[in-house]
Amino acid sequence: MENATRALIMAFAVFIFVIALTVSMVSLNSVKRVSDAILYTKDETNYYTYTDVKGKAAQNRIVGLETIIPTLYKYYKENYTVVFKEAKYDYDTGNFIGEWKYLPVYKTVSDRNWELSSYEKLIKEKYKEVSPSTEIFSFDIDEETLRHEPWTGSEDKVKENIGCFLNGTEYKNPNNGVRYKNYSDSPLGIGGFIGKYGNDKFVETIEEYKYKSTQTDHSTISSLTKEKTKRMIIFTHIIN
Repeated sequence: MENATRALIMAFAVFIFVIALTVSMVSLNSVKRVSDAILYTKDETNYYTYTDVKGKAAQNRIVGLETIIPTLYKYYKENYTVVFKEAKYDYDTGNFIGEWKYLPVYKTVSDRNWELSSYEKLIKEKYKEVSPSTEIFSFDIDEETLRHEPWTGSEDKVKENIGCFLNGTEYKNPNNGVRYKNYSDSPLGIGGFIGKYGNDKFVETIEEYKYKSTQTDHSTISSLTKEKTKRMIIFTHIIN
């Protein structure tokens, strides 16, 4: 009799455990649905609208600062290239009208001590017809490192530089606290990138390019050249 009682108690305990586990799983699923709904409402990108056109244009997105700004703040961490161009655009066909050109968005003052051979090779490999210049139309940590820009090497400093670029303020060299670049100068002017292009539209296209990266094999003390793929996000300013 005693063994039967213990068996019933154990069976009842297992039954209670199964019920508790089931309730927990249901509760977790409910919490997840609620959290997903909250996150969806908090993410503004879920409410962005883009021009809905037919044909080739459907492959492009017509965007503004709401897309460009978060993209710029992530280029360092996610290691992609952001390029600015400008051209006339046909909304119906999705084709650019006439020739496009690169759009300089700031001038670097790091025009000395460049590793010119490496920098020139990188620029010509990526942009073909372009030669190194103080007029900069892209954000890429590899390019900036070869130019010895003072914000490279620190994600916080990269973000600080982007903030200055967007708002047209001064970026100070973190090594000495001296003004390095005033983004209210040409070509942006007072107000920076936001002030100049805040109401304008851009065509966003995404491409990939291959480049060669040299790494050292410490086990054999030799250099290995590997081909890598990198994403390029292009924002083409639409000229009216």
